[in-house]
Amino acid sequence: MIDVTFDNFYSLDSKTRKKYINDIEILKSMIKSNVSEHRYLHSLSVADTCKALAKTNNVDEDKAYLAGLLHDCCKFSDDKLYILEEYLKYYDPKKLNGITGAYHSWVGKYYLKEKLNFHDKDILNAIYNHTICDSNDKLSIILYIADKREPLRNIDDGILELAHIDLMKAYRLLKYDVKKYLEENNERFVETSV
Repeated sequence: MIDVTFDNFYSLDSKTRKKYINDIEILKSMIKSNVSEHRYLHSLSVADTCKALAKTNNVDEDKAYLAGLLHDCCKFSDDKLYILEEYLKYYDPKKLNGITGAYHSWVGKYYLKEKLNFHDKDILNAIYNHTICDSNDKLSIILYIADKREPLRNIDDGILELAHIDLMKAYRLLKYDVKKYLEENNERFVETSV
């Protein structure tokens, strides 16, 4: 068996591609080959956190896990920022706004469509929104919270626990917390309503 990557996925025959797109272990291997070890471990932790949050919030657990696993598939090193910019120029030029920390989430949607022919709208929407959440969709909110509060981040502010009880309240508190953090660090952000 060859090592399957995002770049060689389309060299496989269609039957093998269909099989591999539904194989979590293959997808994990593909993610691992595309990002740093730190980012890979973060993705696994986010996937587990998404699944747990999905269970307590009546959201499809498999979709939540997959969204968490794939959410940072485009979180490349800074020297590859040009790849993200090229995708945005082609697919979503209005997003070329200098908020480079969010580029990977916006590009992830198009990257997965192009590289894997992946078309689950719920998962793609969640990935697109995971850095600056502009959606009231539960899966998007779960991924947003899981990304910012997965256990490897070691942030114990109660938001993750609250999300199991009251997802929207946890979301609003986290959005406020993130906005405050960005303002204190003089970082750009996009205003969104909750």
